[in-house]
Amino acid sequence: MSRLCTRTCLWGVLLSALLLPLHGEAAKPADHQARMAKIERERNRQRLWHQSVLSAGIAATAASTHSRALRQKKQRQATLALLRRGIIPGDSGLGWAPLATDELLRETGSPQLLSALAKVLDTLDAQIGRPYRWGGQTPGQGFDCSGLVWFAFRDAINWPIPRTARALFTEPRMATVFTTELRRGDLVFFYIHRRDVPDHVGVYLGNHQFIEAPRTGLSIRISQLDQPFWQQHYAGARRVLTEHNLRH
Repeated sequence: MSRLCTRTCLWGVLLSALLLPLHGEAAKPADHQARMAKIERERNRQRLWHQSVLSAGIAATAASTHSRALRQKKQRQATLALLRRGIIPGDSGLGWAPLATDELLRETGSPQLLSALAKVLDTLDAQIGRPYRWGGQTPGQGFDCSGLVWFAFRDAINWPIPRTARALFTEPRMATVFTTELRRGDLVFFYIHRRDVPDHVGVYLGNHQFIEAPRTGLSIRISQLDQPFWQQHYAGARRVLTEHNLRH
């Protein structure tokens, strides 16, 4: 009996010795799998973090692009609105900057001329955006280029204003003005369809700008005298508002 117990114990010890390495070998894959799962979780965490950062950057870029596109759209809409009124946007701005009374007085030379010039400029300003109409000379009709000049100056001077650009240019009661001596209210002339006599006229507003009734399909607008097109077609200038011509 004691021998049987001894043998049983020996077999138990031997079996345990044989099984222990097997359990150790089985534990190693389990630890490896745990480590790999942890590494995979960390990779997933980093990937999700990078994705969130990238998404935030894309969203910020998209917002900035949308904002820029919106500003550009509004600028285009504003430009189109101005063009519909016949005004060409330029770097030097639109319209003319009002001068102080004393500066205008120095420019015109007398309070009477200052008053006449102010009325002429107010009349011209009120016509911006009205349609061009060949032969037109009233706000209800629309204006052609010389019709606009006639309407603005008709009550300011003491003799009948000629009704064509050619007649205005050759009118002896208006003095020739050099480009360097231009002042507000002077008439500026251009060769458009002909090169022998001017066939287009506008009114100088200062700051290299003049107001004109351009052509069919456009409206009365302010243009830049220093643009290449107008420089290439420039014919000269005449001064209509003088003390001698002023209606008292």
